[in-house]
Amino acid sequence: MNWGLDMMKKHYTHDSDYTLRFSPVLNSNGCVHFIDHSRNKENTFGLTVDDQEFGYRVQPRFPSVIADLIDLAVAIHASDRLAVQHLRQEQSRIRVVLPVRHPELLNTKSFQAKLENLLRWATGSRWAFDFQKRTASGRIVEQEERIFPNDPEECEVALWSGGLDALAGLYSRLQTNHAASFMLFGTGSNNNVYARQEHVFKALQPSFRDRLNLCRVPIRFSDSSRHQKNKIPRARGIVFTLLGAAYAYLMGQRVLYVYENGIGAINLPYRASAVGLDHSRSVHPLTLLMVSDVVSELFGEEFRVRNPFLFWTKAEMCRALAEDGRSDLPPLTKSCDSPHRQPQQPIQCGYCSSCILRKQALAASKIEDRTRYVVPHGNRPAKDPSLHLRNMLVQVCTFRRLLSASDQWEALTREFLQLDDIVDRSAAAENLLPADMQSRLIKLYQTYVAEWDTVESRIAAEILDQDSNQQASSALAL
Repeated sequence: MNWGLDMMKKHYTHDSDYTLRFSPVLNSNGCVHFIDHSRNKENTFGLTVDDQEFGYRVQPRFPSVIADLIDLAVAIHASDRLAVQHLRQEQSRIRVVLPVRHPELLNTKSFQAKLENLLRWATGSRWAFDFQKRTASGRIVEQEERIFPNDPEECEVALWSGGLDALAGLYSRLQTNHAASFMLFGTGSNNNVYARQEHVFKALQPSFRDRLNLCRVPIRFSDSSRHQKNKIPRARGIVFTLLGAAYAYLMGQRVLYVYENGIGAINLPYRASAVGLDHSRSVHPLTLLMVSDVVSELFGEEFRVRNPFLFWTKAEMCRALAEDGRSDLPPLTKSCDSPHRQPQQPIQCGYCSSCILRKQALAASKIEDRTRYVVPHGNRPAKDPSLHLRNMLVQVCTFRRLLSASDQWEALTREFLQLDDIVDRSAAAENLLPADMQSRLIKLYQTYVAEWDTVESRIAAEILDQDSNQQASSALAL
């Protein structure tokens, strides 16, 4: 905690709203000095990463460039949590000063441009990085030989969030590739999330013995309870993916898998008035492409982050669970954007867009939803819980109208310009011709609309006020 404090307390003349100066990222006693220039306030917070589980790896020695990637992810996580960012106000300007082992790599114009563009796209803020030479010794894991006994012959490394998509995607991959082992990676700074990741993992293990491994790397703050943290952290998915890329490399892989349904990954706006970043871009196909380019630039070789379910709906991902009668597993997962913490109340709200898509997917895949939600199982909130449902149904009606046009792709892209950009920039990464990718995206939205046609009344009945005798169709008119 004494590293360079005199230096860190100096003010710098620049055009940033926030400056974050990091000590060397350590297993203990690390820190970040946070300056809020707009309020003329400074604080120093403890910050550590527990990456010792990276000792279970195929690589015999721990590459120093991987250690730098971990440090970068930790710094982005801390900056995203401490620097308040507003979607509908002027962009925040965030400056990060971080000691690394290879400043000559991270300070190149090419790497910095890719990194800053990625973070601006994902968070809406303007980021600037100053990578300085690290002089502190490496963390414990950097000084150890590998512990993993054998190189897995067929191994898939994937992110593990403890959510329904992660469960359904993994289950589908396990059922279609009987020879592969799966190395799952989780991270974060929330104990509840950690407990859920482990709970879901352990529930799967008896059915797939010797095929599953779970590695987790927690990031911990200290002395930060009084600081108002950013309520809309947008870089969380990037942090998760960068750390996952480090794990994949240590396991001898050059591909990291992300299991996310295409509707949620692309995350088109519900209404024309929506601001782009109203919808998260954590696993957007362009985000994965940009993260791939950042990691490849740093590694000096091609590395890719891939979503094998980009053209699947959430219900289609759940089909393997349905076929095996595994309705016991989805209730262990969490999808809610606004989890509740009140006593005697279910944790998941049941009426945010993520909860509604979860309900829709389970109903459309004919899985009994044993999850308990505030709506309908708890005390209904004072505010109208139907807003997200109404917005989602408006979007479904829009898709239905556009897909009835003679030229479906032209109609879709006239309404949602970003679809053309996705195809133009990521078709090659998906190993598809642009026309083939267009066809797959059309099929994705056709399937999604058809699923809603079969379950809309059931989903709406749970959320709409039953006393008003409103029907699902009337939700669109209100």
